[in-house]
Amino acid sequence: MTSSSPTALITGASRGLGLALARALAQRSWSLIIDARGADALEAATNELSAFTHVTAIPGDVTDSEHRKALVQAAHEAGGIDVLVNNASILGPSPQPALLDYPLDVLAEVYRTNVIAPLALIQAMRHELRPHARIINITSDAAVEPYAGWGGYGSGKAALEQLSNILAAELPEYGVYWVDPGDMRTELHQLAFPGEDISDRPLPEESVPGLLTLLAGDLPSGRYQARRLADTANDDIATAGVRELRVALTVENFEQAVAVYRDGLRLPVVKEWSAPEGRGLILGAGRGTIELLDRADAEHTDAVEAGARVAGPVRNHRAAGPCGRRAYRRRGGGRARCGSGTSGAGGAGRRAGGGVACRARRASAT
Repeated sequence: MTSSSPTALITGASRGLGLALARALAQRSWSLIIDARGADALEAATNELSAFTHVTAIPGDVTDSEHRKALVQAAHEAGGIDVLVNNASILGPSPQPALLDYPLDVLAEVYRTNVIAPLALIQAMRHELRPHARIINITSDAAVEPYAGWGGYGSGKAALEQLSNILAAELPEYGVYWVDPGDMRTELHQLAFPGEDISDRPLPEESVPGLLTLLAGDLPSGRYQARRLADTANDDIATAGVRELRVALTVENFEQAVAVYRDGLRLPVVKEWSAPEGRGLILGAGRGTIELLDRADAEHTDAVEAGARVAGPVRNHRAAGPCGRRAYRRRGGGRARCGSGTSGAGGAGRRAGGGVACRARRASAT
């Protein structure tokens, strides 16, 4: 039956983030195609969701090619899909071993589920993606941080992120997003911390508004943090309709600035140029953009737009050193999230002080 409503396919939708997202979409009258390995849990989820919308539930394992064919058939019968969410994943051993002790057969299984299966499903769905469809691959901060004991799960998610990055370049007609939902109170997260009380972690429902922002907006393909996206959406409401913030930074050392903002903070590139007048780079930052200009390009831009130089330089003060991709500091076993002290635009946007602000956080399993 061809669906006239938007249709989403969500893997691993019987519990956790997958079910939370399915609930939100069902309440917005999206048609759903969902799967999970546990037939009983999937049936319970289907019974709940069917009160709001049409649901096609197919129990099975995404690593199974026959199961993927069944998902493709369901998408075809729906007339295609608007969103594919690769949410299903496995942790590996619990507790997680160091890489030197990691069973290679289990590592291969983690890669098959967390890396190969999402790509295989995208390949299989290529003819069922409606125009301007969105592909969301759920990742983790363990993909970008070197947490001891997270080598299997983290390296798998890192591979998924690079696959997503390349898919975004190869499929410009679609939105391709790899999204870190953050710490969540889920069964998988509990497996990652056996015997630990995780009741302080947010429920997966708190990460859903960020995913909805990706589905409703027109953000460029790239890596996003779900709860930051939600904060951005709330800020948008609070600013009474202001839809975009553009911040232009004149930098003394262009390579260092790129290392901080693009590589260190992993902001997606919107546009890049190098011309006789100078060099520049525009990075996506939620609904805003950060524009990095070297001095020559900034002076040329001011001369064209205002007839004279109107903004002073914003200096990086060697912030790229501490915030380089390989130089994140960690304390207490958590992650260090870095942000330079550089802010603002024009003469008022000078650095207020030296150093780099960091805050620690534990790894998350989704």
